[in-house]
Amino acid sequence: MKRFITAVALAATLSIAPAHAQTVDQLLAQVKNGTLQKSKAAVDLENRFRSAGAGKATIVAKLRSDRAALEARSDALEVQYANNNEALDALRNQRQSSLGDLKDLFGSVQQIVGEAQANFETSIVSAQFPGRGANFAEITKKVSNQSNDLVTAAEIESVWKAVFNEMAQQGKVAKFEADVATAGGAREKQQVVRVGVFNLAGDGKFLTYGKGGVAELPRQPDGRYLSQASDLFNASGEGANFALDPTRGTLLAAAVENPSLMDRVNQGGPVGYIILTIGALAAVIAIFKIITLFGVSAAVNKQAKNPGSPSAKNPLGRVLKAVQDSPSKDTEAMELRLSEAIMKETPKLTSWLMFLKIVSVVAPLAGLLGTVLGMIETFQSITLFGAGDPKLMAGGISQALVTTVCGLVVAIPIVLLHTAAASKAKRVEEILEEQSAGMVARQIEG
Repeated sequence: MKRFITAVALAATLSIAPAHAQTVDQLLAQVKNGTLQKSKAAVDLENRFRSAGAGKATIVAKLRSDRAALEARSDALEVQYANNNEALDALRNQRQSSLGDLKDLFGSVQQIVGEAQANFETSIVSAQFPGRGANFAEITKKVSNQSNDLVTAAEIESVWKAVFNEMAQQGKVAKFEADVATAGGAREKQQVVRVGVFNLAGDGKFLTYGKGGVAELPRQPDGRYLSQASDLFNASGEGANFALDPTRGTLLAAAVENPSLMDRVNQGGPVGYIILTIGALAAVIAIFKIITLFGVSAAVNKQAKNPGSPSAKNPLGRVLKAVQDSPSKDTEAMELRLSEAIMKETPKLTSWLMFLKIVSVVAPLAGLLGTVLGMIETFQSITLFGAGDPKLMAGGISQALVTTVCGLVVAIPIVLLHTAAASKAKRVEEILEEQSAGMVARQIEG
């Protein structure tokens, strides 16, 4: 302490009265000789430190006295705590012996409360009756000896009332208002229909219930199920067809995950899009061609019944008119003229048939190309990430399978349409040849 006071006094002297030291050498000489004089401020500061030290000693003595008193009180409280623990253990033992058969009852109540509480957390009945089992935690605490209070008869009665209400609601269809979380993230009040403990439905939408309350399914099942949900929601006192999910959500989740037609198409990738586009174009052409050939066939049949007045609006009329406009007694010249006229009409009848045939052949090959590309993508995923996660290979496998299906879906109907169109065109050609042969025969007879 004295050294500290001296150092402080020295620092104060150097800072307050620098006039006593003319140069650094003189100051050093004064320090060596001990002739450095203390300033009045340094003396005052040293005196204050001495007086403060004397006051601290008094404070330290008082604190030591207080600590001794507190230690004595702590020892007394520890003894009292030990005595209280012994008395509490004795009271607990007395309570256990006094309960007797009630312990079995409490055990059953504890088991039932635990099962009911776990069931209520996921049951859709809680959407209509929120707050069920709010006192279950307190009841569990009482029957498990975690509380000094005993469970009351009213609390036990509330448990079995809640359980029986759950059983009764299994066979009821109820409509109520609930706070629903929409697919967009907003929450709004909506009318909700509950079908027992199995399904929740809104106006044309399926709902689910969880810890966050009632919410719309992010993805809805097929339209036929949505129409059933809408019919159920709008039913008033009358029955409605509804696809019930007895698994309480498992089958509905599977129906939701089932890919739609557009999902299947998208899985085919670019190759699938090309196949379906060409197939749709070929189908339109084939249908238009068949309709046209039916009209031509009807006109040709009508012309065949009246060969004497040929019309230029149908192939047979144009063939007959070509011979009529250039009459000839030479049978060979007539045959050549008829053949020429028929050959002019044939390309019009068979137009686009080759395109349909090519599409019917190329579509399966394009599907095979997509299959190969999908398998290449699958093998690349296996090479990079291994075969541990099937989801990494799902994209390539989907493309491989869907493109094959797309090729077959296009090829089969196009083959049938091509066959129908080619048969109709062939029938018209046969009529032309038949009528031409008749004309030549009549010419020879004449």
